[in-house]
Amino acid sequence: MRDDRVHGESLQYAGESLQYSGESLQYSEGLPLLTYLRVGDPGRPLVVFLPGGGHLARISYGHPDGRPDDFLAHWLAARGFTVLALSYPSDHPALPAAHPELTVDRWGAAAAVLTQRIVTEHQLGAGVILCGWSMAGRSVLPFARTARQVGLDLRCFVSLAASAPLPGLVPVPRAGQPLTTGGLWEAALGQSSTRLDNWYGQISAQAEQGRPIMSREEYVRHYLCRHSVGLRGEAQHWDGQADVHDTEAAIRETGVGQWAEFPICAAIVPEGTQDARHALCDHLTWPAITSYSLGWRLPDATTLSADTWAALTATSRRLSTDLVRFMPGNHFFFLGAAGARRAARHIEELWQAAEDLLLVVSGALTPHEVP
Repeated sequence: MRDDRVHGESLQYAGESLQYSGESLQYSEGLPLLTYLRVGDPGRPLVVFLPGGGHLARISYGHPDGRPDDFLAHWLAARGFTVLALSYPSDHPALPAAHPELTVDRWGAAAAVLTQRIVTEHQLGAGVILCGWSMAGRSVLPFARTARQVGLDLRCFVSLAASAPLPGLVPVPRAGQPLTTGGLWEAALGQSSTRLDNWYGQISAQAEQGRPIMSREEYVRHYLCRHSVGLRGEAQHWDGQADVHDTEAAIRETGVGQWAEFPICAAIVPEGTQDARHALCDHLTWPAITSYSLGWRLPDATTLSADTWAALTATSRRLSTDLVRFMPGNHFFFLGAAGARRAARHIEELWQAAEDLLLVVSGALTPHEVP
């Protein structure tokens, strides 16, 4: 029996299945990943979901007593997409080990290797849309770099209020985030209930009136976890014995400056004041990364035809429109039936916009240079 007491709440796990329908425990690059797979039309892309801090990827597909249409995976499946949601190692009882030393680059690589394995096993040949929520924005380059190495066809990245891979964008206390004695980030399961209250309040705000998405106890039991602070993509790391701060390591792990290796990056941006940082910044940050990625690949522009150059410049000026969608709501905007349905539609639109952009740039870049 596991008995966790979080802010006075006792969570009993005895007799409870730790893995739910569609879930399995898979290993990749030596790491245990809680894996959810829902196979759709093999002629449509595979959508991969990576979760943010303190959460299992269940936040994208739900728990056994939840309504499926309150979650993103349901609506992506309704559009024919295959959905793969990957949970990083954590202290949640559905996973065997937390790996407090885990870094963001190792996590992104493991996710890409497992994705390629699933693509091969299920003969999915229409490419991959990577969706990252919150902290998962720090994993884009490690995933993309490994995808190239293993032959995974990554078409684009879609930010769901994701933090761009630029250490320092996220406010960090001078002393760092609070860690357990074993080096795990407390997230919402620490000594203070402030973040838990905030997050659950935002989830409740996404629900339709009279139709709660989940109870507070269900949220803590099914979704929340502690994990390596290194997955945050900031300077703070756990070296196996102590809490250390290494900005150069964070830059190296997240790939800052390696713009040529980034995929096309699009963004769904929440409009609510509860997620002000993402609401104010994401519509500029992610298209800018795409612009840098394309610019770093561009050969001598003077060799391009006038028509190609005109198409490129016109496209670049539309990136913050073509590759961005706005949604009402907060950091959990993709929860609740209305939010999940709309987010799924926007993911499809942004994938199509990325495909259009690839057609334009293919006239200016050689095939091996196209992201």
